[in-house]
Amino acid sequence: MDRKRAIKNQKYNRENEIKWIHAVTKLQADSVKKSSKYKKLVRRGIPTSVRGRVWLFLAKADVYRRPGLFEKLLKRGPLPIHEVIERDIHRCYPDHVHFRDGMGGTGQQDLHSILKAYAHYNPSVGYCQGMGRLVGMMLMQMPVEDAFWLLVATIEGYMQDYYTPTLRQLRIDAQVFERLLRDQDPALAEHLEKNDVIPLMYMTQWFMTLFTMSLPWASVLRVWDVFYYDGVKALFRVGLAILQLCREHLLNKCPTSSELLGFILHIPLENLGPKALLETALQIKLTKHSVQKLIAVTAESMDAAASAKAKGPPSGDAFKNTQNPRKAGNTATASNTSTHSANNDTQENTTTTSTTGTQSQSQPTSPRSAAAELPPNSSSPPVPSPPPPPSASSSSSSPFSPLGVFKTRKRAGTLHK
Repeated sequence: MDRKRAIKNQKYNRENEIKWIHAVTKLQADSVKKSSKYKKLVRRGIPTSVRGRVWLFLAKADVYRRPGLFEKLLKRGPLPIHEVIERDIHRCYPDHVHFRDGMGGTGQQDLHSILKAYAHYNPSVGYCQGMGRLVGMMLMQMPVEDAFWLLVATIEGYMQDYYTPTLRQLRIDAQVFERLLRDQDPALAEHLEKNDVIPLMYMTQWFMTLFTMSLPWASVLRVWDVFYYDGVKALFRVGLAILQLCREHLLNKCPTSSELLGFILHIPLENLGPKALLETALQIKLTKHSVQKLIAVTAESMDAAASAKAKGPPSGDAFKNTQNPRKAGNTATASNTSTHSANNDTQENTTTTSTTGTQSQSQPTSPRSAAAELPPNSSSPPVPSPPPPPSASSSSSSPFSPLGVFKTRKRAGTLHK
């Protein structure tokens, strides 16, 4: 029976390989993303043998590729940010044979080369902790230069403004996630809110590393398959699915903020297998258009709030709302999406400075303040307490670490010792 099942699976995988090879060589990515046939194939998992090629294809990496540029970037001189990269790369998949010291692999060298080249390629971003996790995953699936261009396509096509000094898009998506959670599960959203556990405290780790620090290996691969096909919508779905799978435990066994955040950041792997996770995520009704609309409205509200703040303190009812951000958020929900996002931005600004401070930059003229990191072997997960927001003119030379408030998780790659 097992032999028959293995033969059947082998035949099925071979058929899928042929279909994906046809797509990569004969079709356009946009047409594939509109195909119900290929949507089903993605949700079942892209075959390992062609996964790297399919990711490059779906991300349209060839649109960004410029022959010879990667080699030229590698030959450029060192930047101050390269020292930070060298300190960070040993943390990326330390249990994976390709990246482990003394195992003869070239993983760390390749990782350093790509991050160094990207710091030259996009100096406005430079380097931010979390990018190494993305590059490491890419290197497991494809050659070095392909991984570089996939990183470029991922940041510019899917995660623009995630790794900039202000982490602008992450802050926007945190407010969107909060709204979606409130719509999907009001009881759980209220429980988290009462305990002052806001999405930015846990989704920073999820989104900035594309779940490589939070899920078992098989689940990470499947999430990345769907991510490159569906875009950022997949991240919201997976994040909501994680909370849905842990709902009863969070509501009944986590009465305090420390217990809530500790569990969310360290969910047992057996609860997050690919079958249960993907089935739950894909059952969440969420369209690309609705996500894009929420993101646009939230971004507009944040910009308006920032502009108003720059002009001076508000007055009257607006001033009262800034003093009570939760009330402001509730009032906005009762009115409309745009007003909700604008008022709720005040709450976000007052609670998320631990993750929205400035980050590592490649320009030596803009040093950034640092957020302290936990030691890798810290015994218990902390509840982040936001430090004072650093100014752009800070004289500190240490980079901001948006993931530094979280205990390092050994996730993807641990099965490849």
